[in-house]
Amino acid sequence: MKNQGFTLIELLIYIAILASVLVLITGFFWNIALGYIKENSYQELQQNGRFALTKMSQEIKKAKSIISPAPGFSVNSLSLEMANPALNPTILDLSSGKLRITQGTGPSYELTTDRAIVNNLQFTNLSYNNTPGTIKIELGLNHLNPGGLSEYQASINLTTTVSLLEAGASP
Repeated sequence: MKNQGFTLIELLIYIAILASVLVLITGFFWNIALGYIKENSYQELQQNGRFALTKMSQEIKKAKSIISPAPGFSVNSLSLEMANPALNPTILDLSSGKLRITQGTGPSYELTTDRAIVNNLQFTNLSYNNTPGTIKIELGLNHLNPGGLSEYQASINLTTTVSLLEAGASP
């Protein structure tokens, strides 16, 4: 008569193999979930950056002239004279880690979301005499990460150069 069961050693080996496989599969799926979170953080920063650069570029192109910074200088806020006097001055600056725009005497509007922190904003006036004006924009963004979790760590740096249209012409 043959023995129909497992020995204790065989049972322990099978349990150890099954536990190892389950740990590997769980780790694999955990890494996929964390990668998804990290990718979402990075995409959110890209969307914030693209929107902010597009809005700033539109305003610069519509401007009549650059009030500040002076040619050859760099500052962390930009002041523009617009063709429409009601929008004077149009100011792009940083407040509490948020990029904002203020036009004329109107209220300020934030151009970045609450989960994007602007850590660098630099405007450099690259204009020459007898030219409409050219501004270099440097923008650095970090994803909000109050818990310090690695999956939410994301940052991007964007740079572009924008020229005013001739004498504030409509784009």
